[in-house]
Amino acid sequence: MIYSLTLAPAIDYTLDMEGHHLRLNGVNRPTSKGLSVGGKGIKVSRMLNNLKIKSIPIIAVGGKNGKMIIDIMSKEFEKVKYLPVVGDSRIDVLITGPQIDLRFDPPAPKISDNGLSSLYSFFEKNIKEGDIVVLAGSIGQEEKDIYAKLIKNYLAPKNVYTFLDTSGDALALGIKEKPFFIKPNEEELSDLINKEVTSEEDIISAGMELKKHGPQSILVTMGNRGAYYFSKDNHIYHCSTAVGKQISAVGAGDSSIAGFIKGLTEGKSIEECLAYSMAAGSATAFSKLLGSYSLFKSLLPQIHITKIK
Repeated sequence: MIYSLTLAPAIDYTLDMEGHHLRLNGVNRPTSKGLSVGGKGIKVSRMLNNLKIKSIPIIAVGGKNGKMIIDIMSKEFEKVKYLPVVGDSRIDVLITGPQIDLRFDPPAPKISDNGLSSLYSFFEKNIKEGDIVVLAGSIGQEEKDIYAKLIKNYLAPKNVYTFLDTSGDALALGIKEKPFFIKPNEEELSDLINKEVTSEEDIISAGMELKKHGPQSILVTMGNRGAYYFSKDNHIYHCSTAVGKQISAVGAGDSSIAGFIKGLTEGKSIEECLAYSMAAGSATAFSKLLGSYSLFKSLLPQIHITKIK
């Protein structure tokens, strides 16, 4: 089974600049895209739905906003596990456009003690060897090592495929527990090895160094320049992207994880998993919302995976 964990979900209020420039000290007149549920783990599960793969989202919620999240998610998924928080779930503001990805993310409320106990119990009773667990997004007001503890105490002992997609201390601590897959961008890669990365040669060197610190595989994303993948068996691949008009980058990284997982669950080769990943990410970048299955399929022939080591 596939599970995604979102500790800091939000009600997203999205404003689309539709190609207009953002005025920092003036009046902007974007188009409102309304309210939706945001959170990296949620986006991974939603894109998996689009790719015809089932998953179970695990979401921390509370208050009136939390009830709205529950109402929306319960209509999209057959089963969702909810964890109570102390307070009300947050509201985020997103300003998007072809060249704009501006987000205002207030701190998320902390999971209650009962919520944490419920999470631990759920993992203990339900997670089985070979399952896939996606730990994605910020950690709200939880302890910075919460992802690391989840991997060490509940996931690694059962030999699950752990996808860790977060940042800062949560990522730095989490990689020490040897997650199966992480997806830093160039800036995050620089932070993780404490060394500036300025060229593709630097990325290759830094990726090889980072693998020594724990993660089994690493996908380093470089925007429209594609990505480098450092595999569990120490091979290195370059992944191209598809060509198209970017509408919004929101959710593209989460979609790339969903694409990789689709390939993994279908028993595809590593090259095919990477092609699925890049096509899914591109499909979302070229869409107003998450990419559709038909667009994903149409972009696959454009993706080229090259083994360089």
